[in-house]
Amino acid sequence: MYSKDKLSLIGNAVQSRFIVSGKQRESVWAGGAKSQRVLWICVATMLWLHLLFLIDYWHGMKRGYTDFSVLYTAGTILREGLGHQLYNRETQYRVQEDFTGSLPFRRGPLPYIHPPFEAPIFVPLAFLDYQQAFVTWDILTLCTLFAVGFLLRQSIPILFSVLPWKFVLGALAFYPVFTCFLQGQDSILQLLFCAAGFQALRKKADIFAGCCFAMGAFKFQFMIPLVFLLFVWGRRRIAIGFAVIAAALALVSLGIVGRDALLQYPRFALQIVEVPGLGGVPLALMPNLHGLVVGWRGPLSGTTGLALAIIASILVVSFAAWTGQVRTSLAGLELQFSLAIIVSVLIGWQTNAHDLSLLVIPLVLLADYCFHTVPPKSGFTLLLPVVPLLITPFWMALWLSFAKVNLMAIPMLWWVWVIGKELSHVSQKEFSNSSKQWSESMVTEREGG
Repeated sequence: MYSKDKLSLIGNAVQSRFIVSGKQRESVWAGGAKSQRVLWICVATMLWLHLLFLIDYWHGMKRGYTDFSVLYTAGTILREGLGHQLYNRETQYRVQEDFTGSLPFRRGPLPYIHPPFEAPIFVPLAFLDYQQAFVTWDILTLCTLFAVGFLLRQSIPILFSVLPWKFVLGALAFYPVFTCFLQGQDSILQLLFCAAGFQALRKKADIFAGCCFAMGAFKFQFMIPLVFLLFVWGRRRIAIGFAVIAAALALVSLGIVGRDALLQYPRFALQIVEVPGLGGVPLALMPNLHGLVVGWRGPLSGTTGLALAIIASILVVSFAAWTGQVRTSLAGLELQFSLAIIVSVLIGWQTNAHDLSLLVIPLVLLADYCFHTVPPKSGFTLLLPVVPLLITPFWMALWLSFAKVNLMAIPMLWWVWVIGKELSHVSQKEFSNSSKQWSESMVTEREGG
């Protein structure tokens, strides 16, 4: 067995093999001021497009066309003391008609399908009228995005020199983040819990990390795969924190809606997801594997497509689990967590464009990894797949012109592949360097003996 000093020596030696020299980093950012100007021109262009889209959509936002009407409905139902009817479609529709009026194209409610424990967050907003509540929620979401920036800035070196307001502007230029504000969605809140969880992992506080991920389980289709992959990669204590908080939230949910409504919830949510006419998202508009495989007319739109989507999801998770076995380097953690986030949104059975806000974390982590750890060519390979995700006109064309947002799953699959390859490369070097250090230490001990 090695002593702690020897293990530390091996870990430091391995880490040093992956750190790019200062001269190499300078070469990446040659002409730094010019590169930053180009970057901010791109950010400003995306923000301008988002502003134009916001102005065009403003009337619909005020009328209640947005997803926030779902959250506001849940808060209103609880405010009226009708928690046991939270998943009753008639009750949801009645509440929505009170603040939206009669919308000619809507024959039922936009359904609230998140677990009950999230709904109390929106009770205070339900005391405001809809427009005031929407604006208040977006302001709170903006504050949450600032909190994400502050949190990531503490542990990611590339953000040390980036002021939080610049981080927020950069995030708002990312179409999924902008969509959160446009729709009044809650994905930024989940982003905050994931950022807190990553911060805990960096500090080896795995139980607390599990607690953070459980708090984000109001979209459990993403948190469960994330925790599973981290567990497989050796972070066993995450499961403890996740299980404890999940059990507590289940009890909270029971107290909010009662036993019958809680038992009804899985069937209600599954029905909504499977039938777009009841308020679910059309498969062609889902940027995930489910949408990519099944979101087409023809034989793949039925049971065969569902089976293929399940098989594809299993293969993607298996690939990530196999390639993500890295234990000694901090750089490996950045790659692992990035891979886990991307895989989670890719295999989530119900993924919307705004859910891809979680990709802010892998974007930042991989930018940091490429700047500090690998040569420019490898960095370019790791970041190239994300380019289509950053171009707002591409999103708008796929949504408004072609109704095929599911194609966004393709660059994410590519991203999973290149990160997996990089993790395998890191793992092989760690093994070879650990073996070399072990051999040298044994020789030294024999000579000393």
